[in-house]
Amino acid sequence: MTTTDYSGPAELDGLLRDPGPEVRAAALHGLAGRARAGRAPLAAGDTFAWALADADPGVRRVAADALRDLPELYLGEEGVEALLLARSHSVDPYVREAAAEVLAVLTQTACELYAQGLHDGEPHLRVQAVLGLVALRAAAEVADAADDPAREVRVAVAEGLARLARPAGLPALEHLLADHDPVVRMAALDAAAGLRVPEPLAGRVVTALAHPSWQVRRRAALALGAADDPETAVPPLVRALRDRIVDVRRAAVQSLERWASHRPDVLTALTEALADPDPGVRTQVRWALA
Repeated sequence: MTTTDYSGPAELDGLLRDPGPEVRAAALHGLAGRARAGRAPLAAGDTFAWALADADPGVRRVAADALRDLPELYLGEEGVEALLLARSHSVDPYVREAAAEVLAVLTQTACELYAQGLHDGEPHLRVQAVLGLVALRAAAEVADAADDPAREVRVAVAEGLARLARPAGLPALEHLLADHDPVVRMAALDAAAGLRVPEPLAGRVVTALAHPSWQVRRRAALALGAADDPETAVPPLVRALRDRIVDVRRAAVQSLERWASHRPDVLTALTEALADPDPGVRTQVRWALA
């Protein structure tokens, strides 16, 4: 197949939008040639990745072969997203296989970089590595960083595992819910809330309502408001209505509101909370009962 040369990104974009599949394929061949010569633009990897969704199987194959044959190509967040879509949704088995292969290489490379980062003593580099692993959907590798000595890395792990929402991340989140650092615990509580407090995490979230830090207790009360299981969430939230800190009691009211209309025990507890000594709590209770 012949290749098509071009003078810049705008012209390349035009060629890749051409209605003729032979023109699009030739443009990708030309881009691959530039990449081999070290003259391709930084976005070349992303371009090939998005071309995996081309309507023509021949164009898709050119893009897949380029990604396989040019491991040095840089892939940004958009390119990784395109690979993930191709791996999961492409109707073309060749494309799915190529996307899975490239993603596996990227994940392995990221894992190696992360391991190197753990030894260089720079927490911000380890945070960036965690973010990269999250982008690659590498839940197990992200979870491995839950014991990192730096607070900011463990916070990034908790936030990343919430985004990934994979069962493989639950043991690490359970571990972070018992972290000695209150900031990390709060990040893990937010992560548990984002996952709707699944059963493996529920016990640790409830336990956090007794933490010495009122900020942790408040975050635990808010997290329980997102729980799918009211039998787990309601009793500790009712107890939290008697917390000595106003902000914790207000969080408990906020979380209990979702069950006020159909659980008599919640209705009773909130009605009793109308006698709270804080006017802000009493106002919030009235809103919850309205």
